[in-house]
Amino acid sequence: MEGRHEEISMEEVLKSVEMGGDSVGSVVKGIVVEKVEDGILVNYGGKFEGYVSSGELVKSLDDYEKGNELELLLVRIDEDEGRAYLSERRPLYRKVLDKIRAIFESNDKIVKGRIVGEVKGGYRVLVDGVVEAFLPGSQSAIRRGENLPKEELEFEIITFDTSRRRPNIVLSRRKLLDKKKEEFFKKFKEGDIVTGEVSSIQNAGVLVKLENGVVGFLPRSEVSYSRVYSLNDMFEKDQKVQLKIIKMEPERKRVVLSLKALMPDPFKEYIKSHNIGDVVNGEVLRIRNDGFTMKLSEDVIGFVPIEEIFWGRKGRIRDVVSRGEQVEAEIVEIDENKRRIILSFKKAKGDPWDKIEEKYPEGSVHDGRVVKVLQTGVIVELEDGVAGFVPLSELSWKYFEKPEEVVRRGKRVKVKVLSTDKENKRMRLSIKQAEENPWERVAMELDKGSVVKGKVKKVINSGYIVRVDDYNVDAYLPSSHVDGELKENDEVEAVVLRILDDRRMGKKMILSIKDLEEMKALMEYKKQVEGQEPAKSLGELLKKEEGNG
Repeated sequence: MEGRHEEISMEEVLKSVEMGGDSVGSVVKGIVVEKVEDGILVNYGGKFEGYVSSGELVKSLDDYEKGNELELLLVRIDEDEGRAYLSERRPLYRKVLDKIRAIFESNDKIVKGRIVGEVKGGYRVLVDGVVEAFLPGSQSAIRRGENLPKEELEFEIITFDTSRRRPNIVLSRRKLLDKKKEEFFKKFKEGDIVTGEVSSIQNAGVLVKLENGVVGFLPRSEVSYSRVYSLNDMFEKDQKVQLKIIKMEPERKRVVLSLKALMPDPFKEYIKSHNIGDVVNGEVLRIRNDGFTMKLSEDVIGFVPIEEIFWGRKGRIRDVVSRGEQVEAEIVEIDENKRRIILSFKKAKGDPWDKIEEKYPEGSVHDGRVVKVLQTGVIVELEDGVAGFVPLSELSWKYFEKPEEVVRRGKRVKVKVLSTDKENKRMRLSIKQAEENPWERVAMELDKGSVVKGKVKKVINSGYIVRVDDYNVDAYLPSSHVDGELKENDEVEAVVLRILDDRRMGKKMILSIKDLEEMKALMEYKKQVEGQEPAKSLGELLKKEEGNG
């Protein structure tokens, strides 16, 4: 058992005396002659080769050099081998044990030793390389699976009992480390700069060994103002790093560190030279449902909310900007505490209503898109923030019952500006007046009594709507002016009874099939009357008949 002297028999003592003074049990001075694989050879002044095994040395074999002088105990002599076995540890055992006792009884209670192995419930520790002590696992501060430290460590003595044959010495490393950690939290405060050593690189950040056994955490977000793609590319294990303490929690022994806090803050630098109202240029980084982000400088990002994109109705952001595009925006808010810059895309473009009368003068024709269909008309958008109203009477020259029969949402149309109200941001438009007015040709070429051909477009309660294709207009054919019944798409020939100008609905043409048939019969009859000059047309005939009537 380590730490105990082997029994040295009287027979060995007598033999040693007979062999010329090689006295087993005596303490001698030894000079290191040579290091061998499992120990050292020494000259101790006797006639045999002196040998000290590595297990009987106080320090690691690597710590011994040729010429070192050691104090040794002669343990035994093997005449057949011609070798004397000595121990460096055993002469020191009592001295070290007394030293440990004195330390335990003092206020310090700190000893140095090496962890030499693992036993049930903890670890074996050699104090000063001589006296064995026990380190419970709960007091070791060693994580499961972690390699045992090879260097000499400090321990606090928590039990010292020599009442038994074998001393019972129990140590704690955790208590000592906790005390040292408390010293760390007294020594440093938030804002201090510390130097540490990288102990572990994780996905969320880096663990850094600081003074007194304190381990600090460097979050990924505190590594750089720029985006960090790989921490392994920036750090390596055991690397020395200088960091700033940004948060301390003594009760949890927790320290949060920052590397970027030691760098110039690009956000603060940016807002030094930019103010609210400035128009800045940037790259569209990401398009979201509620707005888009802009890269203003290498490490400064601004946000454009959807309310600051459109002057009018909110539309699709991707229809306005695209990722990677360089755009201008006006700074509308700077929040240094929240590190936030809010931008306005629409303000940088300017309010389109400021010059509405110049861009959209009354009588001008423009392209637009139907954005809403109402019972009273439709709303047409000319550009972002500029839309006008088209009343039902200005939708089409043709007959319709519902606006959906003429236009639909999303349809591109041409419109004529009828009036603008800059102050109230209103505009009155016309779709039909942007087209050629077919009634102008009707007025020039058709009159009461003119014969036209068309097709039944719609059957209504009081008659029919007839599409007069040659003139691109719709006419009304009353049921009372038709023999029998018609159905949609039936082709008809009729005479014009009247052309009216309705203030609400505009021009209106009334047709009659019965009158046409009567006129045709009358013309045929007139031809047969002797001395009667036949009419050249149904219209002329109709006028003559009205005169006679």
